[in-house]
Amino acid sequence: MSYNRHVIQTSQTTLDTARAILGTSLDRGIADGVFPGGTAACRSDAGSVVAARGHLSWPHLDASTGKVTAETVYDLASLTKIIGTLPLVLLSIQEGRLGLDDRADRFLPELSGGAGRHWNGSLSIRTLLAHRSGLPAWRPYFVRLRGKAEYLSAIADETPSYAPGTAVEYSDLGFMMLGWIVERVWDEALDALARRLVFLPLGMSATAYGATAPSSLVAPTEMGNMHERGMALAYAEGRPVVGGHGSSYTITVDEIDRFEWRTDTIRGAVHDSNAWYGLGGISGHAGLFSTIGDLIRYLSFWDDDGPLAPHIRAAAFTQQTPHGSVSRGLGWILSDDGSATHTGFTGTSLRYHPRTGIATVTLTNRVHPHVVDGIAAWRTGLAAELSALR
Repeated sequence: MSYNRHVIQTSQTTLDTARAILGTSLDRGIADGVFPGGTAACRSDAGSVVAARGHLSWPHLDASTGKVTAETVYDLASLTKIIGTLPLVLLSIQEGRLGLDDRADRFLPELSGGAGRHWNGSLSIRTLLAHRSGLPAWRPYFVRLRGKAEYLSAIADETPSYAPGTAVEYSDLGFMMLGWIVERVWDEALDALARRLVFLPLGMSATAYGATAPSSLVAPTEMGNMHERGMALAYAEGRPVVGGHGSSYTITVDEIDRFEWRTDTIRGAVHDSNAWYGLGGISGHAGLFSTIGDLIRYLSFWDDDGPLAPHIRAAAFTQQTPHGSVSRGLGWILSDDGSATHTGFTGTSLRYHPRTGIATVTLTNRVHPHVVDGIAAWRTGLAAELSALR
């Protein structure tokens, strides 16, 4: 496949070296206790290589746990934003159903009925995609709210975390809204729409909201939702927490104590609490499961000969955020080396270079059985080793 006129020729020897680096890096992450296993892939003009290492669970926790293979299914977490929601938004723009600078309240008129109507009229498709809308990063809505209508009403009441357009704050709320917007412009449920317009055309047969494979092929995530329980408790107590504290949505410690938290090991159901408890497992910000092979197939969506018109593809990789802030395109984080990246809390990541088509995908379950640190350093180390090959 030809990615574009700036192709960097990659030899088979280089690919073999990349495979060895992937395997060694995964082994190191396992030895350091970052995750029990994982898959990783590199793609270039010469083809793709995949490495799989470790086990679905830690052997000392489950002596019968299976080994990770290229067919292992992982919870993508926030990679959902760029694997499902972002392609749907861009295809909607290409079809003339949306415009980048269309106001969000054109499609979600509920926004104009909330306490935040004095400011949320400035929200646009572009600002939501670029995470510069003014919306907070996270809210523990799931403690009280159920369903799209209640979530949208709560978002409509929010006050801005910053003056819209002046800063960047990565926001789950913004991508929830984008998922609801594409549902309305196509009059079709998000999961069905993603399957019809993105996954089936790209041959991504293992990708879906919720794991469809047998549990023996699915990597488990956390033992219950203790991490987000801690976040919700911090929110209730007024302690520092991701997204800060909103004046329009409050919860109590008693509500958290009475909440029916999952306590068993989560496997095949989305780890994210807003997606699971509040939105039935299907949301624009989280919920997708996939395999390393399907994510290699997904990369073709972004290639020059993919389904996007050149100007729409270019916009995705053009900085949409104020200079001096985090450099973001549409959905993507833009790096100084020209690549675009995104990560997922469960231990997933994708790096794609739009000029060369070279890409790296990693899938792990670093939240199993409990959330641990070390994934950021591990990703950085792998990226540095692979960059030396180019």
